[in-house]
Amino acid sequence: MTKILIVWRYTIVLFLKIISNIFQYPFSQLARHRLSQAYEALQFSFYGKNYVDLSDLLQNNDLQVILAPVKAGKHNTTAFELAAITSIVKDKACNRIFEIGTFDGRTTLAMALNLQVSNGKIFTLNLPAETSAVSLETGSVDVELASKVVSGERFLHTPQQQQIEQLWGDSADFDFDPYKHQMDLVFIDGAHSESYVANDTKIALQLIKQEGGWILWHDAPYFGVVKFLKQWVPQQKGPVYFIKGTTLAAAFIKDGAVSSFTI
Repeated sequence: MTKILIVWRYTIVLFLKIISNIFQYPFSQLARHRLSQAYEALQFSFYGKNYVDLSDLLQNNDLQVILAPVKAGKHNTTAFELAAITSIVKDKACNRIFEIGTFDGRTTLAMALNLQVSNGKIFTLNLPAETSAVSLETGSVDVELASKVVSGERFLHTPQQQQIEQLWGDSADFDFDPYKHQMDLVFIDGAHSESYVANDTKIALQLIKQEGGWILWHDAPYFGVVKFLKQWVPQQKGPVYFIKGTTLAAAFIKDGAVSSFTI
């Protein structure tokens, strides 16, 4: 009940600010910005006070990232989402990363470009192109994406390919044991059904180093991802953040559970 009151208080205060701003500065850039904030706050209201700017999650004031390749395809992360992901990778010194859902490898390559050690490694898991059925319930689009592009084609034949290991399989029955408690970051962008996101999140908690690391979810406000997060987030003792201007959710994990992170 307390969390519900916090969410409503946050939303009411935001709307009062918006109404005030619109009357004082109609049609201004700030008014339009406030209106977009209002829309997002309503759509993602269960995040409440954890609806944050990317900068709120970053600690290095002089952070510089390599933002490439910028050009996005239909099913890729946006340019700003790519900036957010690479910023978190570099700011948190994430040098061992597991990605669930390779697709064309654009995000994989971007993360690899921001590894800070020569022996940094990204493991990226994708369904084989010939896959016609999977272990858990999901939409046909999730399965068909495996054959729409060459998996990892954006990082193939680049210098970063030596730091990327392509893995094949269904995350519902893949053997993750060799990778457990080794990762600084897990990026979840595989099948989008509630059952798969629940499965992949459970796995991600086991993959993160016990001393601490991060989980990022793509498409957090949509599909089965939001269905899962709406149930799962209130059960956590630590905060799960939604990054404004993106569809990314983020959580700091320690000892296999969501933990507090000072912002």
